[in-house]
Amino acid sequence: MKSLEIDQERQLLLHKLEKKLGYCFQNISLFSQALTHKSYVNENPQGSLEDNERLEFLGDAVLGLCVSDFIFKKYEHFPEGQLTRLRAALVNEKNLARIAGFLDLGTGLLLGRGEELSGSREKKTLLADALEAVIAAVFLDADFATTQRVLDRLIETVLEKLNLLDFYFDYKTALQEFCQKQYKTLPVYTLIKSDGPEHARIFTVEVSVQDGCKARGTGTSKKEAQQQAAKQIWEMLKNEENR
Repeated sequence: MKSLEIDQERQLLLHKLEKKLGYCFQNISLFSQALTHKSYVNENPQGSLEDNERLEFLGDAVLGLCVSDFIFKKYEHFPEGQLTRLRAALVNEKNLARIAGFLDLGTGLLLGRGEELSGSREKKTLLADALEAVIAAVFLDADFATTQRVLDRLIETVLEKLNLLDFYFDYKTALQEFCQKQYKTLPVYTLIKSDGPEHARIFTVEVSVQDGCKARGTGTSKKEAQQQAAKQIWEMLKNEENR
């Protein structure tokens, strides 16, 4: 990879972005290339610039492996189906663009005039592509372990801010599997009450497990209330287990 000349103003901008990324490049031109759109290269053919499309290709593969490794280790009770759904959520264009937004990558994009005028610095597709390219740049500049550390922090941020776990983790199934393994019995769900008019019922469900631990959840359906109750008791049990 060539080390291209980068003017001082761009270097300062890239160094600011490095701090947000949590990684300092040995070859800063790799980082600059990761943020270079093909429209800019097409409008500046006189230079030796390269766009970020090849890096994007590599970054997509590195990202998939890093995310898979992260959630496989963090959520050891997730079955394959839930791991697949959570990974898909984390690497979809919308959430990759959100991570790119956390990192302010849009401010560092080199764009052609047409893309600049059309507001491409905020386009989800370009931001997601740029993030994948940046991941590849870190991987090429360092190694897989370093890339994994950088991404682990970013993935935690997304899980925290977007609360994706509640959408992609079936607490009721997880609690059932835990109780079968730990107590050789199933959790028991009891409908405590249902309030409100027929068209807008609110259900309250209590779940109990063999050791006497109980929790309640509410929802607009019995299933939702059971899921919320299972979440409460699941978190209590896992906290006890980790002490």
